[in-house]
Amino acid sequence: MDNSDEESQNSSENSFNEMVTAAIGAGFAFVHMLHVPPQGNHVIQVPELTGRQWVDKLLLDAGRCYDNRRMRPENLVRLHSILCDSYGLTGSRELESIEALAMFLWVCGTNQCQRQMHERFGRGLGTCSKIFAHVLYAMTRFANDVIRPKDTSYSVVPPALVEYTPFFDGCIGAMDGTHIEVIVDKGVRDNHINRKGKPTQNMVAVHDFDMRFTYVGAGTEGSAHDMRVKRKAEVDASFPHPPSGRYYLVDSGYALRPGYLTPYPNKRYWVKEFQTRGPADA
Repeated sequence: MDNSDEESQNSSENSFNEMVTAAIGAGFAFVHMLHVPPQGNHVIQVPELTGRQWVDKLLLDAGRCYDNRRMRPENLVRLHSILCDSYGLTGSRELESIEALAMFLWVCGTNQCQRQMHERFGRGLGTCSKIFAHVLYAMTRFANDVIRPKDTSYSVVPPALVEYTPFFDGCIGAMDGTHIEVIVDKGVRDNHINRKGKPTQNMVAVHDFDMRFTYVGAGTEGSAHDMRVKRKAEVDASFPHPPSGRYYLVDSGYALRPGYLTPYPNKRYWVKEFQTRGPADA
């Protein structure tokens, strides 16, 4: 064997030895990165709760139920009964109606998306979409019946205002707007950008002095002024217009009009000062 053949063989052996050494080193590092526990200290994996099991578990814990569904267990069960009896909420062989309602409340109450709904409850994306639409339809029918004034004539002074009589005897509630963040198509996104640079809907709500909502109007772009939202609400057939001699309290974002009382301009109102002086001296 000449020198060139011998050198070639030595080079091949060195390359092979280097490859073996690298493989052993990589294997050693891989094993140690895994942190394999020694024998006798095995970690027991607790199986994850199914969606229905999670629903039942939280119904037994008032605090967690409220945190995840924004509703106490007894109220959730009562709402479920009402929706099933009068508003068309139903279940199926694969999914009971109580789980469908809990899924809907979890998504709305904690700002989840349908992919998270699919991940948490183990349902297909198409199924999640159908469940949400089904419960939403029942909830919308329910809302149309309960979000309205109890007494459309407003003939009785609210108990909360009795101590201020006769100054606020004509007041029937308060109206204000708020912005709700939304995700919309790129083509209409600019119309929804509010003054803070976020895509929103500018919605308006009316409530009485029992802290009950009597009207909620949504769907207007976030760039719209409060007065435009108000005018849009006023043409809604379900809007509770104040009768003659009655009015809503509104903020300075609205114009002073019959039926709508705004604050005095350039006047600062301090609760402490009002309580000290009393309404008769204000």
